[in-house]
Amino acid sequence: MLDFNFVEKGTFARLTPQKRILRFLIGGLLIAYFVWQLTVYETLLTTDFLLIPWAKWIGVAILFYFFSDVFNIGFNRRWGRWPQYGFLILVAAAIGFNLLRTGTFWGPAAGWPVYLMQQFTAGMLGGAHIIAAVLAIPG
Repeated sequence: MLDFNFVEKGTFARLTPQKRILRFLIGGLLIAYFVWQLTVYETLLTTDFLLIPWAKWIGVAILFYFFSDVFNIGFNRRWGRWPQYGFLILVAAAIGFNLLRTGTFWGPAAGWPVYLMQQFTAGMLGGAHIIAAVLAIPG
């Protein structure tokens, strides 16, 4: 559908009230996830890999998907998916360290990078969404 909201070239149309509410809700959910993670961080650090609830891994997967976007936009660089690749290399090295040190696949060495990635991504995206909703800007 054509948009007949003519604005000056290089500018964005302001957010509608519905989009502002949606952006505010998404930001609130991400900040709530960030705060919830502060209370249950030991799940990723001390639990066996297969005993971590599957719902937790859904959150990890969603935040991992947006991880490189936070780096690309936040640091104003065009790194593409390289932050994700670097994170996977870091986690693989931590898993290898765990295997050599304790003989187990998962442990604090692998859990900390995953936990910090989630906190960084959820905190940055949540804050950005709330600021964008308050200021009524697209991004």
